[in-house]
Amino acid sequence: MQIVLRDIKVNLPNGATLFRLSRMQIDSGQKILIKGESGRGKTTLLHLMAGLFKPTEGFVEMGENQLSEMKDEELGLFRRKNIGLIFQKLNLIEHLTATENVFLSIGGHGDSPARAAKALKAVGLSEHLNERSSVLSLGEQQRVAVARVLASDAKIILADEPTSSLDEKNAENVIDLLLQAAHGKTLVVVSHDHRIEKKFDRVVDFSELVHR
Repeated sequence: MQIVLRDIKVNLPNGATLFRLSRMQIDSGQKILIKGESGRGKTTLLHLMAGLFKPTEGFVEMGENQLSEMKDEELGLFRRKNIGLIFQKLNLIEHLTATENVFLSIGGHGDSPARAAKALKAVGLSEHLNERSSVLSLGEQQRVAVARVLASDAKIILADEPTSSLDEKNAENVIDLLLQAAHGKTLVVVSHDHRIEKKFDRVVDFSELVHR
């Protein structure tokens, strides 16, 4: 599914402009890394693509769908059906196990338990399936978040700093898993982790993409 952002302007609550973006197109099936320093607006850009909020001005399109003009309920349904998200703050439910967190994220029915277990094993958590997320290390929690996307049927995968808490070996493993999960899908990663740049077929510098 193709993503197009055009004539974008994002304002801060105080009215100041965070950034403007004239046009960006991400073709269906493309694997793209948007790199740049923290605190510049990369997460905001990713959240625009996810439809988590709307730009002050401009349009966000996914395929034939105009996200910036959808009503909240319609947008929520579209997001659950089409977009897999890995948040920087992870959003795991602390009192649930790793398996339960993945299970709930993919609907909690049908073959969900088997899919959840398979995804967790793929990210190296086969020994932690029944441990509460609150007792997992930050790196393990990050892998649970990746497993949620691996187990989903999302057409677009959006990941915010998915390797920030991982050592080099696990960072490479997680990116390889994301690329594998994104076969035939669109993958957008925002990160300041220079170790993963070589994995992507397109790398964009955020500071060159936007203007103030």
